[in-house]
Amino acid sequence: MKIPHRLALKLSPLVEAARGEPLVEPFVEIEQFDDDRLVIDSSHGHFVFDRQQRVVEEGGQQLATFDSIQTVDIAAFPGGRGERSWSITLFRSLFDRITVARTYDDGDASVVASKIAGVLGCRVVSMMNLR
Repeated sequence: MKIPHRLALKLSPLVEAARGEPLVEPFVEIEQFDDDRLVIDSSHGHFVFDRQQRVVEEGGQQLATFDSIQTVDIAAFPGGRGERSWSITLFRSLFDRITVARTYDDGDASVVASKIAGVLGCRVVSMMNLR
C-alpha cells in the first residue's frame, strides 16, 4: 500500500527517529530570488512567494497572504542518522502552520528562513530552545 505524499511528509520525522530512515528525503533549494518573487523547491512542494500579490502559493494554489503569517519558524528534530533535521514553517496561529521544507543542513535552513522572512516582512523564530 502506497502512503499519500502529504501523509508521508507528516509521518517522516517520526519514522526517521524510530527507524533511522525518513519516508521522504528532506531537501530545500532556492530556485529564484528577485524583486518579484522567491521560489523555493523542497520535499514539501514548490512554493512561490509573490511580492506583487503578497501571497504564498504552492502548486498553483494560494496558501496564505503575507499579512496572515506572523513568523518563520525553524525547529530541530532528532534524526535517525545521528544528525538533526531542520523544519522551516510559516506560523499563522497555534494550530495553523505551513511547512515549507525540511533539511539536514542547518545553514540551508537558516538561509532559506531568512530569505522568506525578509520577503514576508516578519522575523525568524528558533524553536530549538522551546522543545
